[in-house]
Amino acid sequence: MIFCGYSQQADSLYPGKNIEFKEKSQLTPVKFDEKYIQELKEQDEFNYLKTEEKDSWWTRFKKYLNARYNQFINWLFGDYQPNSIIGFIISIFPYIILGVLIGLIIWFFSKLDPGKHILQSPNEPQVFLSEEEELIKNEDLEGLIQDAINNEEFRLAIRYQYLNELRRLDELNWIDYQFQKTNRDYFQEIKKESIRNKFSEITKLYEFIWYGSFEVSKRDYALAEKGFLQMEQLLKAVHHE
Repeated sequence: MIFCGYSQQADSLYPGKNIEFKEKSQLTPVKFDEKYIQELKEQDEFNYLKTEEKDSWWTRFKKYLNARYNQFINWLFGDYQPNSIIGFIISIFPYIILGVLIGLIIWFFSKLDPGKHILQSPNEPQVFLSEEEELIKNEDLEGLIQDAINNEEFRLAIRYQYLNELRRLDELNWIDYQFQKTNRDYFQEIKKESIRNKFSEITKLYEFIWYGSFEVSKRDYALAEKGFLQMEQLLKAVHHE
């Protein structure tokens, strides 16, 4: 009975009528433009595939520093709770290091003081003298001559003798001594013929002995000294005219 009832109910729901389609139009499949699709694929905004980008050298460097920093922190403090005092110290630790570095840079530049010579008024300029200038302008040449003779350094004594004559000529305004000038320049500056000729004589003697590659004996020095003594006597005589 139950089965028959179910069968009758099913027949009432599905009467078994045929469904007819009155429209006889033919369906046409949709076609897409392949060229247009390819153009869309080549546009970046339609590229939905995520490609992995390689890190730049700067990114790799920062990652390296960060890894080393974390390694150092772990070695220094070990395991710690983020909300603990140690966690707070670690969070501000990079700023402490940065502050120390900035302080060191400021201290370094304050020691160098690069703007001092630009902003301040310049003091009296330093003058760096050559060995010859130092001897002529500041040294006791008479004492140096005697010391060289006592030590039997006769070539050096001749050099001091010649520099002493240059100083005397400069003091008496026969020449204007300048380190960059040559002996020929001084020769042309001397206006008095007798002094000019004697200066030429002792100059040749000095250059022969000082630049020569031979030993200067006491006898050689005595012969050369006569020329310098004659120059001294001539300068005194002309000065008192």
